[in-house]
Amino acid sequence: MALLSPLCQLSGGCMGCCGHDYPSAEKIRDAIRENTTEFKAANPQTEQEFLQFRDRRSPMDLRFGVCRNLILESGCNFCPLHPARHQGKDLRINHCDINYLCKTAKIFETWSDEKQQRFVLFIESKKLDNITYSLKMDKSLLLNEFLIKEDSSSVK
Repeated sequence: MALLSPLCQLSGGCMGCCGHDYPSAEKIRDAIRENTTEFKAANPQTEQEFLQFRDRRSPMDLRFGVCRNLILESGCNFCPLHPARHQGKDLRINHCDINYLCKTAKIFETWSDEKQQRFVLFIESKKLDNITYSLKMDKSLLLNEFLIKEDSSSVK
C-alpha cells in the first residue's frame, strides 16, 4: 500500500493526518500560522537544524489539535520534515505516524483509474480551501458524498 496518496496534495494540501481532535477551522488556521512563524524564526537550513525544529516539542504536544511542524508555504499546508524536501530522507520518522493514510486514501487506492479520476474531479468541483478539504477528508465526508453520488448515477 502506498504511504502517500495523490489526494494528499489536492486543494492546497490535506493536513488531516497532522493531528486530531480539531476544535475549529479558525483554531487550525491560528495553529498553522503560529507554527509557520516559529519555523521562519528558526530558519532551519541543515538536517540537524530541521531535527532541532522538529524536537522543540514532543509529538503529542499539539497546538489546537495540529502538529507543531505543520506550516503554510506558498499557500499550501506542508510538513518541512517531509521526504520531498530532503532528497527522500524522511525526518518525520520517530516523531509522527508516517504510515498513516486516511480511510478515503486507502479506499481510493483500490479504485480503477477512471473512478479515481472521477473522485478527483468531484473534489476539485467543490473548490474547498485546504482546511475545509482536510476536515472533510479526515471525517470521510467527501468519500461518503461521492459514493452516494456514484450510486445514484448508476441507478439512472
